Amino acid sequence: MVKVKHLVIGLGMCLLLAGCSGKEVVKESTEINVESEILALETLLKEKKYEDLLINMESLDLPESETDKVKEVGTKFVDQLIKEKNMDFLASKSNRIRITVRRDDWNRVEKFVEQETELILDEMEQAVRSNDFRKVQEMYENEKILEENVEFSAMYNYALYLQTDQNSYKASGALALAVDPNYYGRMKDEIVAGVTNTSYENPLSFGPITTTNWKWIEGEYRMNIATMERIGNEEKERKEKIESARGKNPTLGMTYEEVEASLWGEPDDVNRTVTEYGTSEQWVYGNGQYLYFDDGILTGFQD
Repeated sequence: MVKVKHLVIGLGMCLLLAGCSGKEVVKESTEINVESEILALETLLKEKKYEDLLINMESLDLPESETDKVKEVGTKFVDQLIKEKNMDFLASKSNRIRITVRRDDWNRVEKFVEQETELILDEMEQAVRSNDFRKVQEMYENEKILEENVEFSAMYNYALYLQTDQNSYKASGALALAVDPNYYGRMKDEIVAGVTNTSYENPLSFGPITTTNWKWIEGEYRMNIATMERIGNEEKERKEKIESARGKNPTLGMTYEEVEASLWGEPDDVNRTVTEYGTSEQWVYGNGQYLYFDDGILTGFQD
């Protein structure tokens, strides 16, 4: 009986030791996995594979106690991007970087982007003031990060104004369309003077654009843009309907163009009746078939 008891105790101790040993192995395995992931991030950073690095940082699922190691890589990541003055990547991936790195690191990114933006705007303003239009054009084409910056755009359009016949309604009007009437950024006074230029005022031409006119022009411009988009959509729909009519018989509701594109094609003769209520047409085909239109829309047929 004693021997059995000792055997049971011995087996219990072995199982306990084995369990502890297993836990240690799992723990060791976890630590190796974390270190491997961090090493992979460090390698991507060293190789400047920034997009891959960002993706890996976003997708890592580590224990809470290990997240600081990833954040440390994030700090190095931000350091490297700032050192390189990599504005394009910082701007294009700003939202993803913001939620991936520490708050302090993101604050550094924001401060850096703000400072670099000011330097670029300073450079653009200097180029415009010195009439270095070649440099202005190069900056506008290359500094994609600022293509939606209001000041950058306004100064560029003012440079275009300076390269035209400034003493004309056309030049002032083009500048008025390009710059918001409520603009208060760099070179505001010069831009306002360009829009409201009075040098071309005379009885035989358009008068100068006032600030009130400027706001009206802006409104008209936006309305015209919407109108052009609507016309473009209508034209696209018209062409699609014409193409859809090809190889088919005419159906009620078709237009002249759609019928001409259909199997019936152009008529042999047209009888037109015009009254105060509109225009009616009878299209005559050689095989005794007739189509009837009211104001350009097919409303009846006879076959």
